[in-house]
Amino acid sequence: MTLIQNSPIVKVQSPTLHLYYYRLHHGINESTKVVQDRRTLFSENLNKIVANLRSSTGKKGLDIVKLIPVEQEQDGTILDFANVPLECRKSNNDRLYFETGIIHSRLAARRFNDTYILRLIRYVPAIQGEQSLELFENLSEHLNDLDVELGQTVVFAGILKNQSHSQPTDTIAAECLSNYYSQNIPTDELIVNEFLDCPFYIYPQTVSVKKIDEYAIKSTKLACVFLYKDENVEKKADTFYNILQTLLLSYHKIIYFFSQSLILENILHKQYEAIERLSEDYAQRKWDSLSMLKLPQESLDYYKRLSFLEDQVRLIEIHQSNYRICIEEIEQKTGQKIPRFFADFENEINRNLKQIKADIGFLNPGIQLYEKLMLSVQTQISINENVIRDRQAKLGQLLTGVGAAIAIGQIVSQPMTNTLSLYIDKGKNQPSVTSLWLGALLTIALSLAIGYGISVKVYQWFTKDKF
Repeated sequence: MTLIQNSPIVKVQSPTLHLYYYRLHHGINESTKVVQDRRTLFSENLNKIVANLRSSTGKKGLDIVKLIPVEQEQDGTILDFANVPLECRKSNNDRLYFETGIIHSRLAARRFNDTYILRLIRYVPAIQGEQSLELFENLSEHLNDLDVELGQTVVFAGILKNQSHSQPTDTIAAECLSNYYSQNIPTDELIVNEFLDCPFYIYPQTVSVKKIDEYAIKSTKLACVFLYKDENVEKKADTFYNILQTLLLSYHKIIYFFSQSLILENILHKQYEAIERLSEDYAQRKWDSLSMLKLPQESLDYYKRLSFLEDQVRLIEIHQSNYRICIEEIEQKTGQKIPRFFADFENEINRNLKQIKADIGFLNPGIQLYEKLMLSVQTQISINENVIRDRQAKLGQLLTGVGAAIAIGQIVSQPMTNTLSLYIDKGKNQPSVTSLWLGALLTIALSLAIGYGISVKVYQWFTKDKF
């Protein structure tokens, strides 16, 4: 399928596709289920890739390519070679080899620390002569719709001969990518670089791979076209593809971790603004034990996110160092500067790291702000509770005194009246009104006095410190 019409037929010698596919094996503080899900997705994508591969004897790739059990994984190959036919293997090599018609394929699946790496090379040998650009569509079958997480890069390469009266190289590159994506790719969307004195075209696409709250982590699908001018350039370029695999690993990880860092920053900024507002409205808010319970959890969440952000920065710095080392190795191997796209990215890393570190410096005081607010709220709640306890104690004292007074009054009322009547109502059978009133008044006075004394003792007993 040719999407660019009415153009001369362009042919390349040794058309080659290099696929570099990366997926995390595990991230920081992730559950076993997440790790298992990643392995499952990696396996599913591997099956898509090998679905159209055949061995030289016609055996299907799906019957040959298997992964070792998860518990046996270590750094290095994760392919199971137990039932691989001899025609698909070479000694001291962790790749699998396939031949489907004139197309040869090499496949490697590895794990490196926390990352799964899949590398596929598909090519038509030079002995088969020049091939139409449409062949790149066959080389890339099932690749464009792979599930992307950490990142993916595909490089289309080939020797472009006798093109002095043909299309411009940017149109040729666009046609290669149009066949890959099954849609027209305009030439003005390509980034034009040069490498080994030959045109090197880059077509980056940003994709959303995972959501955290309302934010999406960004990853990159990178497609490149490298048009060699002769066989010597092809041989020299072949020396840098192994190093390119490591460079691209760092490239995709930096983009992924930086995107994740930006999300963490946004969440932390919102949380910081919230704690600032709480601090400003401290005096106007009504604090109680329930509101106090929320603050330690919010403070812990803030601390965890900030620590995670600092871990992300350290990871980016490690990959930045690896990225720089790969650039130096490629330039030593080839004797030329790496494509400007990758050199510019290193400068971008430095700018982004400075910005993240500056933001971390701004966000750090949030930890102390949480601590100060929690201490202030705790002090206020403690004071309020002391006032409440004092009021409750005094109310208890009052109730105790009243109860004691009533009880004593009921006990002494009659004896008090009878005693007064003996002196006031001599010779009378019934107490007089005067005796009754005086008895009542004395009963009240005595009840209140004894009730007050009891309430004071009770209050002192309840409020004194007990050790």
